[in-house]
Amino acid sequence: MKIPRFFFSAGITFAALGITGSGFAQAATKPFVPSPEALKRAAGSSGIDPAGDGGITRHPGGFDRPQAPESLPGNGLKEHDFFAAGVHSSRDGKGIVMVRNGQVAWNFYNPTVTGNYYDGTMMANGNLLLAHARGVMVIAPDKSILWRYEVKPIEHEIDGVQPVGTDRVVFLRNGNPSPHILVANITTGKIEKDITLPLAGESHMKEATYVHMQARRLRLTPQGTAVIAYTNADKVAEYDEHGKEVWSAPVRQPWSVERLKNGNTLVASVNMNTIEMNTKGETVWTLTPADLAAQGYIIDKLQAAMRLPNGNTIVTVNNETAWRVGDTPDLWAPVQAIEVNPAKKVVWALRDWKNFDVISTLQTLDDPRIKEPLHFGSFR
Repeated sequence: MKIPRFFFSAGITFAALGITGSGFAQAATKPFVPSPEALKRAAGSSGIDPAGDGGITRHPGGFDRPQAPESLPGNGLKEHDFFAAGVHSSRDGKGIVMVRNGQVAWNFYNPTVTGNYYDGTMMANGNLLLAHARGVMVIAPDKSILWRYEVKPIEHEIDGVQPVGTDRVVFLRNGNPSPHILVANITTGKIEKDITLPLAGESHMKEATYVHMQARRLRLTPQGTAVIAYTNADKVAEYDEHGKEVWSAPVRQPWSVERLKNGNTLVASVNMNTIEMNTKGETVWTLTPADLAAQGYIIDKLQAAMRLPNGNTIVTVNNETAWRVGDTPDLWAPVQAIEVNPAKKVVWALRDWKNFDVISTLQTLDDPRIKEPLHFGSFR
């Protein structure tokens, strides 16, 4: 067995950031002719790279209709203070982008940090915790990398991560034959716990994307357990620190998961449905692509869903058919994030292809969970 490379810098913390209409728009009267550059890009690639460096399918020369209304609800970048990153953040020149007071206030772009940026969260001390498929790291506001753990592509992939106290992180590492939950001490550089999860089943093991599609998000619960989106097992499952499954519910290819304050569980799935389930596994709320299409938003891939303190839900839109300047008119471009109220009405949508690419992970900076202490069993 090959040992992942492991790096750390101890005892450094920063708090410098102070984290405290319906219907489709009308098509143009003249057919849009994509630029030669757009056509060249369109022919460039397709499919998912199991090593974590793909995931975007080029569309053939652009969209044939608007992907979102011309006029969007909400206040654009002024709606929330937030950070966002996506599958291209290691190679798009933009990286992780943080917005404060309606302006881009900070970004992290480091071409040596490869892989797709799938998950991230602010830590209580102002540092940022990132899972980037090929590893997990802690980034300071001055953009220095304080700690990192790397894996070899294809053999392993890391897509879900959470902080525990100031000295530990918990993350989900995919691999063949099964995923592991690891607890790392970022001060000592030691892996303090390695939990092998039950095998999802052998039906997917020969697939080229088996490791990539094995499991996705991990979130810690107030009870000190870890709930994961076990994608290839077609379920969300909750485990204690000993690897015992204490709760699960069937969901077709779940992609993101989080435990809500009311005890329910919010899940975004590959089929683009976002569902809220109660403790019995019963669906009590659903947001579907049809709900969004009825308001003028075409999506072809969701990445994650998060519940805001006000009861609204934000979904990040990691469209497989990613838009580029010159493909189609700017106002035909898809949005990258959508916020809906409990009645499923879109109250904010982000369309800013200058500052962002497709978005995999987004967190508002007023999220109270940033300050809440998390624990995983006896690890605090």
